Amino acid sequence: MRWRVLLPLLLVLLAASPLRAAPPTEYQLKAVFLLNFARYVTWPDEALADSEAIDICVLGRDPFGEHLTGLEARQAQGREVRVHFPPAAENTKGCEVVFVSASEQRRLNAILRELDGQPVLTVSDIDGFVEAGGNIGLVTVDDRIRFDINRGAVSSQHLRLSAQLLKLARRLIGQEGE
Repeated sequence: MRWRVLLPLLLVLLAASPLRAAPPTEYQLKAVFLLNFARYVTWPDEALADSEAIDICVLGRDPFGEHLTGLEARQAQGREVRVHFPPAAENTKGCEVVFVSASEQRRLNAILRELDGQPVLTVSDIDGFVEAGGNIGLVTVDDRIRFDINRGAVSSQHLRLSAQLLKLARRLIGQEGE
Protein backbone atom coordinates (compact mmCIF):
# COMPACT_ATOMS: atom_id res chain seq x y z
CA MET A 1 0.00 0.00 0.00
CA ARG A 2 2.80 2.37 0.89
CA TRP A 3 4.45 1.92 -2.55
CA ARG A 4 1.22 3.14 -4.22
CA VAL A 5 1.68 6.47 -2.50
CA LEU A 6 5.45 6.65 -2.96
CA LEU A 7 5.55 5.56 -6.61
CA PRO A 8 3.76 8.65 -8.02
CA LEU A 9 5.90 10.89 -5.82
CA LEU A 10 9.05 9.16 -7.04
CA LEU A 11 7.96 9.55 -10.68
CA VAL A 12 7.33 13.27 -10.20
CA LEU A 13 10.76 13.72 -8.60
CA LEU A 14 12.48 11.78 -11.38
CA ALA A 15 10.71 13.79 -14.07
CA ALA A 16 11.80 17.05 -12.43
CA SER A 17 15.42 16.04 -11.84
CA PRO A 18 18.08 16.58 -14.49
CA LEU A 19 19.04 12.97 -15.18
CA ARG A 20 20.40 13.71 -18.61
CA ALA A 21 23.76 15.39 -18.97
CA ALA A 22 23.65 19.01 -20.05
CA PRO A 23 24.43 19.52 -23.73
CA PRO A 24 28.03 20.53 -24.41
CA THR A 25 28.81 24.23 -24.54
CA GLU A 26 30.06 25.99 -27.67
CA TYR A 27 33.66 26.14 -26.47
CA GLN A 28 33.58 22.61 -25.11
CA LEU A 29 32.79 21.49 -28.67
CA LYS A 30 35.40 23.81 -30.16
CA ALA A 31 38.02 22.33 -27.82
CA VAL A 32 37.18 18.88 -29.18
CA PHE A 33 37.50 20.27 -32.72
CA LEU A 34 41.02 21.49 -31.88
CA LEU A 35 41.97 18.05 -30.61
CA ASN A 36 40.58 16.38 -33.72
CA PHE A 37 42.32 18.84 -36.02
CA ALA A 38 45.60 17.91 -34.30
CA ARG A 39 44.83 14.26 -35.00
CA TYR A 40 44.21 14.78 -38.74
CA VAL A 41 47.06 17.11 -39.68
CA THR A 42 50.50 16.00 -40.78
CA TRP A 43 53.39 18.28 -39.86
CA PRO A 44 56.80 18.13 -41.54
CA ASP A 45 59.06 15.59 -39.79
CA GLU A 46 61.45 18.29 -38.60
CA ALA A 47 58.59 20.22 -36.95
CA LEU A 48 57.87 17.40 -34.50
CA ALA A 49 61.37 15.94 -34.25
CA ASP A 50 62.27 17.56 -30.91
CA SER A 51 58.81 17.42 -29.38
CA GLU A 52 57.21 14.76 -27.24
CA ALA A 53 53.84 16.52 -27.38
CA ILE A 54 51.40 18.30 -29.62
CA ASP A 55 51.23 21.82 -28.21
CA ILE A 56 47.96 23.71 -28.59
CA CYS A 57 48.38 27.43 -27.90
CA VAL A 58 45.71 30.08 -27.40
CA LEU A 59 46.51 33.67 -28.35
CA GLY A 60 44.40 36.25 -26.56
CA ARG A 61 41.68 35.84 -23.96
CA ASP A 62 40.92 32.20 -23.20
CA PRO A 63 37.31 31.49 -24.25
CA PHE A 64 37.61 27.77 -23.43
CA GLY A 65 38.00 27.80 -19.66
CA GLU A 66 38.57 24.32 -18.24
CA HIS A 67 37.44 22.64 -21.46
CA LEU A 68 40.76 23.11 -23.21
CA THR A 69 42.94 22.12 -20.28
CA GLY A 70 40.84 18.94 -20.09
CA LEU A 71 42.45 17.91 -23.39
CA GLU A 72 45.82 17.50 -21.71
CA ALA A 73 44.86 13.98 -20.69
CA ARG A 74 44.34 13.08 -24.36
CA GLN A 75 46.66 12.15 -27.19
CA ALA A 76 47.05 13.19 -30.80
CA GLN A 77 49.22 11.21 -33.20
CA GLY A 78 50.66 9.14 -30.36
CA ARG A 79 51.81 12.23 -28.46
CA GLU A 80 50.40 13.85 -25.37
CA VAL A 81 48.53 17.11 -25.83
CA ARG A 82 49.71 20.18 -23.92
CA VAL A 83 47.99 23.56 -23.71
CA HIS A 84 49.78 26.92 -23.50
CA PHE A 85 48.73 30.56 -23.41
CA PRO A 86 51.58 32.59 -24.93
CA PRO A 87 51.32 36.38 -24.58
CA ALA A 88 51.98 37.09 -28.28
CA ALA A 89 52.45 35.42 -31.67
CA GLU A 90 56.22 35.87 -31.32
CA ASN A 91 56.07 33.48 -28.35
CA THR A 92 54.42 30.56 -30.18
CA LYS A 93 57.62 28.74 -31.08
CA GLY A 94 56.98 25.07 -30.44
CA CYS A 95 53.22 25.34 -30.87
CA GLU A 96 51.74 22.97 -33.43
CA VAL A 97 48.20 24.42 -33.23
CA VAL A 98 47.48 28.09 -32.54
CA PHE A 99 43.94 29.20 -31.76
CA VAL A 100 43.49 32.93 -32.30
CA SER A 101 40.81 34.25 -29.92
CA ALA A 102 38.27 36.86 -30.94
CA SER A 103 40.05 39.29 -28.59
CA GLU A 104 42.89 39.35 -31.14
CA GLN A 105 40.76 40.42 -34.10
CA ARG A 106 42.50 43.81 -34.40
CA ARG A 107 45.90 42.11 -34.51
CA LEU A 108 44.82 39.25 -36.78
CA ASN A 109 46.79 40.31 -39.87
CA ALA A 110 49.98 40.85 -37.84
CA ILE A 111 49.55 37.46 -36.14
CA LEU A 112 49.06 35.66 -39.45
CA ARG A 113 52.12 37.41 -40.90
CA GLU A 114 54.18 36.34 -37.88
CA LEU A 115 53.12 32.70 -38.28
CA ASP A 116 53.29 32.62 -42.10
CA GLY A 117 55.56 29.90 -43.45
CA GLN A 118 55.91 28.16 -40.08
CA PRO A 119 54.55 24.63 -39.62
CA VAL A 120 51.70 25.81 -37.39
CA LEU A 121 48.00 25.06 -37.85
CA THR A 122 46.10 28.29 -37.25
CA VAL A 123 42.47 28.06 -36.11
CA SER A 124 39.97 30.73 -35.09
CA ASP A 125 36.30 31.57 -34.85
CA ILE A 126 36.85 35.17 -35.98
CA ASP A 127 34.59 36.00 -38.94
CA GLY A 128 36.57 35.96 -42.19
CA PHE A 129 39.53 34.12 -40.66
CA VAL A 130 40.22 31.83 -43.63
CA GLU A 131 39.76 34.69 -46.09
CA ALA A 132 42.40 36.65 -44.12
CA GLY A 133 44.87 33.77 -44.52
CA GLY A 134 44.13 31.53 -41.54
CA ASN A 135 44.09 27.75 -41.96
CA ILE A 136 40.80 26.65 -40.38
CA GLY A 137 37.90 28.90 -39.47
CA LEU A 138 35.23 27.65 -37.07
CA VAL A 139 31.73 28.86 -37.95
CA THR A 140 28.30 28.29 -36.45
CA VAL A 141 25.59 27.33 -38.93
CA ASP A 142 22.09 26.38 -37.77
CA ASP A 143 23.34 25.95 -34.20
CA ARG A 144 26.04 23.54 -35.36
CA ILE A 145 29.78 24.16 -35.39
CA ARG A 146 31.30 23.68 -38.81
CA PHE A 147 34.62 24.70 -40.31
CA ASP A 148 36.10 26.21 -43.45
CA ILE A 149 39.61 25.43 -44.71
CA ASN A 150 42.02 27.65 -46.62
CA ARG A 151 44.03 25.07 -48.56
CA GLY A 152 46.49 27.66 -49.86
CA ALA A 153 47.30 28.82 -46.34
CA VAL A 154 47.64 25.23 -45.12
CA SER A 155 50.07 24.51 -47.95
CA SER A 156 52.14 27.62 -47.18
CA GLN A 157 52.45 26.38 -43.57
CA HIS A 158 53.90 23.11 -44.97
CA LEU A 159 51.06 21.07 -43.48
CA ARG A 160 48.92 18.29 -44.94
CA LEU A 161 45.32 17.66 -43.99
CA SER A 162 43.78 14.22 -44.13
CA ALA A 163 41.18 13.49 -46.80
CA GLN A 164 38.61 12.82 -44.04
CA LEU A 165 39.13 16.30 -42.62
CA LEU A 166 38.80 17.88 -46.06
CA LYS A 167 35.55 15.97 -46.69
CA LEU A 168 34.04 17.26 -43.45
CA ALA A 169 34.79 20.91 -44.21
CA ARG A 170 31.84 23.13 -45.00
CA ARG A 171 33.88 25.09 -47.50
CA LEU A 172 37.34 24.83 -49.06
CA ILE A 173 39.08 27.89 -50.44
CA GLY A 174 42.46 28.26 -52.08
CA GLN A 175 44.34 25.66 -54.12
CA GLU A 176 42.02 23.11 -55.71
CA GLY A 177 39.19 24.23 -53.47
CA GLU A 178 38.03 27.47 -55.05
